[in-house]
Amino acid sequence: MKLKPDYKPIVFLALATVLVTFALFVTIEYFLPFAIGIIIALIIDPIVNYFELKLKIQRGLAVTIVLLAIISSFGYLIILAISRLIFEVGKLVNTLPNYTDYLNSFFDSISTFVFSIYDIIPDEVVDYLSKNWGQIITYLTGFLSKFYALAEKLVVIPNLLIFLLFTFLSSFFFAKDKTKIISSIKNILPHSWYRKIEIIQSELISSAIGLIKAQTILIFISTIITIVGFYILKVDYALTLGIICGLLDILPIIGPSLIFVPWAIAALLLGNLKFSLSLIILHLVVSGMRQILQAKVIGTHLGLNPLVALISIYVGVRLFGFMGLFIGPMVAVIVKAILQSGFLRS
Repeated sequence: MKLKPDYKPIVFLALATVLVTFALFVTIEYFLPFAIGIIIALIIDPIVNYFELKLKIQRGLAVTIVLLAIISSFGYLIILAISRLIFEVGKLVNTLPNYTDYLNSFFDSISTFVFSIYDIIPDEVVDYLSKNWGQIITYLTGFLSKFYALAEKLVVIPNLLIFLLFTFLSSFFFAKDKTKIISSIKNILPHSWYRKIEIIQSELISSAIGLIKAQTILIFISTIITIVGFYILKVDYALTLGIICGLLDILPIIGPSLIFVPWAIAALLLGNLKFSLSLIILHLVVSGMRQILQAKVIGTHLGLNPLVALISIYVGVRLFGFMGLFIGPMVAVIVKAILQSGFLRS
């Protein structure tokens, strides 16, 4: 008698993947400061335990010291980057008056070129543009609105300060009251789940640390390539600028483009076409190397097969955009942890 295949494991696996994806999306969309706070609390927990047990410092004070050290370090790096950027902008502003005549001739050439193109444009194209000008303006307005909305999310200082405040407050309370929080959760859940949850917790902690390590490695590689490229191009302050570009790699979407693109445009306007193209090529090389190494590095440090990591990154980006870079691999990690814990076993 032929046995029917059991599809339950596949159904449970698919259901777990969907639920985990939905939960992660909701967490990132609405509870991201608290999620980051929990991750920070878990990462600093060994240091806090050392302060508390070995140095006999009260846990709340130990958490405060560690968090202040983290804030001070990031603050110093941000101030250093801003100071360097202001210096370079000031240097550019002081240099621009020397190129006044060149800039005037450059813009005159652009105007002449535009008018010459207008004269040779076919009448059909002109008629089409005239009839559909409203739609073109609407499209451009919509594009600019989306860009403005994105920029507003990225650069609005009050929202950023609120985000950071809630992140560090939540990390403080999670780290300080870890034992009480864990005891409260254990009182709610069935006793048979304890061991399984401990396995999932251990897997997620190691994965979060692995993800940070992976991103750190990718940023380090990008920084080294950028510094070497700047030295090859004989850029002043190549080491400092390379480090700043590497740190900007943390920022979503924008990243080192915040330095490379305006710099390349400025070089083009100043008549240094070769240097402008060199900057664009270097930027493409850095971005390309990061994309090539991303799946391998993230897969290795998350304990995932490189193919699984690549698929999770691709599907995540297709479904959630930039945030999919993080949601995709984390879904794979959480589902893997659930499988290892035994929750889905028959």
